[in-house]
Formats: sequence, C-alpha cells, structure tokens
Amino acid sequence: MLRAVLDTNVLVAGMRSVRGASFELLRLLDTKIWAVVLSNTLLTEYQEVLHREQPALPYSHQEIEKALDNLCVRAEQWHLRNRWLPMLPDPDDEAMVHLAVESGADYIVTHNVRHVEPARELGVRVVTPGEFLRKLRKEL
Repeated sequence: MLRAVLDTNVLVAGMRSVRGASFELLRLLDTKIWAVVLSNTLLTEYQEVLHREQPALPYSHQEIEKALDNLCVRAEQWHLRNRWLPMLPDPDDEAMVHLAVESGADYIVTHNVRHVEPARELGVRVVTPGEFLRKLRKEL
C-alpha cells in the first residue's frame, strides 16, 4: 500500500470540485489502495484553510468538520517526535515535509511541486495529484 502526505491545496481542490485528480484521490481512500499520513499539525492546517475557504466550497462548516473526521478515520496518524530544521521557502509547507520524512511516507502530493522540491534531497518523492493517481491506478 502506498502512503502519502497531502498538501492542503490538494484537499481544497478535491473538495471544491468532483472533477479532477484531487477529488479522485480522496474518493480512492475508501478502497484502501493507499493511505494518507496525517499529523495534528497538518490536520490543524487543513481545518484552518478549509474553514477560511468555506464560502468557495460546496460545504457548510459542519460538513467540512465531518469530512475531516472521515479523513482522520482513514488516515495513518503520526505523532511527530523529532526537531525540524526549516528547508523550504514557505514555512507553511515545513510541517508537511517534516511529516513525510519522519513517517517514511512514499510521496508528498501537491499542486505546488516547485515549492516542495527541496524535499527530494531527503528522499521524498514529490508528485502532482495526477501523477499520484496514475501510480495508484497501476496498483489496481
């Protein structure tokens, strides 16, 4: 089973539209062909961003919370233990890379590959939702 950390932008895109790779990745979590790796830090970011973006989403605040609860049930929850030295231009992306490295996740899935590119130096594969979806379909 492949394991991946999702950038917040993938979660927002998947909730914004039922079309596209981001939505399909979220749908495929139910099939258990892949697992999303999640930490409290990343979950807090998901929550903050989704509630801020709520007017642009087809969901109420209560439905967003229910979706996050469902994500948590399906996620591999990871408690970060080690200290982390920043390496990215955007400090908001640090928690995602820290989680991927410490948990040994196979991938970081993001729409902003360029921003997370330095994670490759630490052995993390960084892919777009479309690229990750193609890899999952090969697993089916």
